[in-house]
Amino acid sequence: MNWNPSQLEAFELNRLSWDERVDTHWKSAMYQKHIADLRAGRPCLRERIVADVGDVAGLSLAHLQCHMGMETLSWSLLGADAVGLDFSQPAIARAEQLRDELKLDTRFVCCNVYDAVEALKQAYDIIFISVGAICWLPDIDRCARVVRALLKPGGRLYMNEVHPFLEAFDDDADGRNIAVCYPYLDAPGLQFDRQGSYADTSATFRHTRTVDYLHSLGSIVTAVARAGMVIDRLAESAECVWPRFKMMEQTGPDDWAMPGPALGRLPHTYTLTAHVPV
Repeated sequence: MNWNPSQLEAFELNRLSWDERVDTHWKSAMYQKHIADLRAGRPCLRERIVADVGDVAGLSLAHLQCHMGMETLSWSLLGADAVGLDFSQPAIARAEQLRDELKLDTRFVCCNVYDAVEALKQAYDIIFISVGAICWLPDIDRCARVVRALLKPGGRLYMNEVHPFLEAFDDDADGRNIAVCYPYLDAPGLQFDRQGSYADTSATFRHTRTVDYLHSLGSIVTAVARAGMVIDRLAESAECVWPRFKMMEQTGPDDWAMPGPALGRLPHTYTLTAHVPV
């Protein structure tokens, strides 16, 4: 696909950032817990997501933007014929290392999401997209068309993502309040220069520049429908799996929440499901 110079630069900045964060993420408490679950034969997927997607035994599933592949491996444990795709070669290498240790047949492919149709060369029963995937993609309509092309007739999209409303906010200087800092509508690529990571906020890196894209909920839903899929469900939730804001309090092993009166009142994630007509 054709991209303009600024988009090509953004792809490269984001890839360098994710490449460098792989080792830090692998060693973090968050991912070590996921690894321990997988080694014990337990999927590192939220029970709600497993219930929503349903029985995957014998079904083909492609996980886009899979990072180190732990959720992809979880789908394999649950019986899916699963493949994970990511643009970071170090992340794919870690995914394959863990796959081999677990003796699973999960396949992993390193490429840009927009090249997934050519790279994967087949159609799937389920396309799975999870938290933190589409903010790195400049064109949500192209992404939706890729998903449609990867699905069989009757195939399903399951997307559990960060709510774009949340992404318009950020902490203030002392972390005691949040404020609207970024445009929700007509958002351009937002450039950041930041240390730390959601898995280890104290980590320091050399590649700190990234470009994020805020896609409004309306643009996401419209893109999926325009690509030829039928939307079955759109659900919003206060569920958060990492401390998005400094004021958040940990409420469970993989759960974080806003304190006080804000508890349960702001959308943190959404789940979108759709299918391709037969």
